[in-house]
Amino acid sequence: MDRLRRRELLVRGGALAAVAAGAGGLAAATRDEPRRPPAPPPARRRLRKLIDIGPGGVIDPGSAQDLRAAGNLGYYADTNTGWIRMWADWPSLQPDPGFSLGDPDSPGAGRLRALDEQIALARANGIRVILMPYRFPPWANGTAELAARVDSPEEIAFRREERMSEREWSRYVHAGRDARRHSPRRRTLEYLLPDDPYGPVSAWAGFFAFLYDRYDGQVDAFELVNEPNLQLWPQPGIERPIARLLQTAQEISARRGHSTLMLAPSISDDDARSNRLYTRYDEFLPALLDELAAIGYRPHPRQAWSHHNYTDVERRRTRTGTQLIRGLLAGRWTGYAEPGAPTVFVTEGGARLSRMPALYPEEDPRRAQAKCVRDAWALHAAEDGAGTGVAMLAQYLLYADPTFDCGLLDPYPSRVKRPAYAAWKAFPPYG
Repeated sequence: MDRLRRRELLVRGGALAAVAAGAGGLAAATRDEPRRPPAPPPARRRLRKLIDIGPGGVIDPGSAQDLRAAGNLGYYADTNTGWIRMWADWPSLQPDPGFSLGDPDSPGAGRLRALDEQIALARANGIRVILMPYRFPPWANGTAELAARVDSPEEIAFRREERMSEREWSRYVHAGRDARRHSPRRRTLEYLLPDDPYGPVSAWAGFFAFLYDRYDGQVDAFELVNEPNLQLWPQPGIERPIARLLQTAQEISARRGHSTLMLAPSISDDDARSNRLYTRYDEFLPALLDELAAIGYRPHPRQAWSHHNYTDVERRRTRTGTQLIRGLLAGRWTGYAEPGAPTVFVTEGGARLSRMPALYPEEDPRRAQAKCVRDAWALHAAEDGAGTGVAMLAQYLLYADPTFDCGLLDPYPSRVKRPAYAAWKAFPPYG
């Protein structure tokens, strides 16, 4: 409201100044020229409000990340959140390649029904859905035998240089290579790229085509991948398969006239230096654009850019990485655009409670988390500055995950709302 009042005052002030400077000349010009209709007001940017409910609603139906459970639907209504991001976990939906997707006899049929029901429930309650195809089944990337022996010495040692840090490997070795004493943090087998991860005749292409055909008209957007510069492996050269991913997805989308918005590449914004396990976002993006140019890819108007902004939120940055992303896209990305293009959808974000003591030692951690959320929304709701070209702001999780603790509520089964819940609720949805 204050921004609108300031704009009205500026417009009125300008008009009064013009009248005072030359009312006679203006009147003469009006008599001599035909009256022109007033210019239409500039279109207002829409800042969509999304909560990512997490992958558990498909991986573990009935869990706290299931829209049908734990009071989740009520929290969306209570916080005025009009968008939800759901995860179509491929290993859960098609665990056995002997059964086609959608086969009622498939061991993944129950999870597919759970996804169907959650999408239908969201739609019935006016919540718009982003659906993301997630991970690779071990049968698709050749790791099925190892997947049956998770935490075995053979599984842990498999291509370890591409999956874990030297520190994690050393701790495992010092523990006698006994996973019960130390199971090293590592990329799981489901993130390994197959030999042909995203080509037009790949297994992934069939999976995405299934999702598009099944949910076209029921979901409002597909997000094609999650944090490829962090999760997928091997990481060096990751921009090349992701370029192919966008090309293949666009070909599938074209069969239905690009009827549903698509989002990509959903980049992690961690500001650590690039290494063999991670590609820094501001290095990944130009490399991806180069690869897209090399294969002649042109994004259609229903293909939008997506990004994650945890670092901006947690560090309360006013000069954001999201705006750095927009600068790198300028002149090189011509997909979906709103006023203030290039347009970026932030589809994940939040502030981890566990990070607050280190970042803000003089603040109460829960209030510090709430301030991060509150400041981020106020910053991005602005029509200029950090808000320019940002079409969506997201919060990762309602119930906190103890391993990535940025939820608005304490971990389930607690129903305790953190101060961040009220901070998120305070802002209205714009679209």
